[in-house]
Amino acid sequence: MECPKCKATVSGRARFCDQCGANLVGDAEFLHQKALENYHRGQIEESLKLWDESLSKDPGFAKAHYYKGLALYDRGDLQQAVDSFRRALQGEKELFRVYFKLGMAQYGLGDLGGSIESFKKALELNPGSAETHYRLGLSYLRHTNLDRAQEALEKAVRINPEYTRALYILGMVFTQKGESDGAIEQYRRVVAISPTYTAARFDLGMALQKKGSLAEAAEEFRAAIEGNEKFAPALFMLGEAHRRMGDFGEAVGCYNRFLKLNPKDSDAYVRIAECNVQLDLLDAAREALQKALAFNPGNTEAKYLQKHLGEMRTPHKPGF
Repeated sequence: MECPKCKATVSGRARFCDQCGANLVGDAEFLHQKALENYHRGQIEESLKLWDESLSKDPGFAKAHYYKGLALYDRGDLQQAVDSFRRALQGEKELFRVYFKLGMAQYGLGDLGGSIESFKKALELNPGSAETHYRLGLSYLRHTNLDRAQEALEKAVRINPEYTRALYILGMVFTQKGESDGAIEQYRRVVAISPTYTAARFDLGMALQKKGSLAEAAEEFRAAIEGNEKFAPALFMLGEAHRRMGDFGEAVGCYNRFLKLNPKDSDAYVRIAECNVQLDLLDAAREALQKALAFNPGNTEAKYLQKHLGEMRTPHKPGF
């Protein structure tokens, strides 16, 4: 550490500077340095005490307010962090970082209007920040302003074409807008950059399946499972893709793998029953329906299929 007055090296435990005699104990800057050192060591509580002490000496010390806000944010005290960041705005020279962190804290509190305004002010100071455009897009998305979310995320991607998080969320925006082709394009860009991005693989599969491209969807679900063999949603949806393509045996295998992870999922048993009906395995279908109703007696699909199972003597067309 150094003396705030003469810049001589001093111990963190020193009370006075040996070179210039400055009173370090009562110096707001020196206390801030000590707090910052503790903060970087992960000692949040001690750093907060020191920042409070520093600010008692100099209530307008903007840098101390900013770093105190960071520590409060890390501790999860978001409203207090907002208060500290607002105080930092009164005198901090590097306003971009203050507005950015203020927006983050406001977003965490659910103050979406506030976070949008803070991120916009940050971008006025640094329009080339892809991360800020991304965060603004998230705020707009959560605020259900899909057009503005798309605009912000596209700016983030123009600045950083390989920003996979922004591309992925942009795909989600297109999905919510009902624009399957746009969503597919973004998800494909994500997996081209990061082939092991499991969530993007899965959502690409969902978009392809919605469009009717079942074989391609199955490939994406399979790739998601290769990346994470315990990713249960992909196992279930791979079963769905096979079932809709008429590959009933493959579908049953996928549903059974899914049930190893979620053994009480009644819908999976219903799907197995439907596949077994197609395969003319009526006893197996009845057994699956019994399990479905044991776990969820109110499952309407299981009740319907069980009621009419006795009338079924031959396999039905693919896609039952």
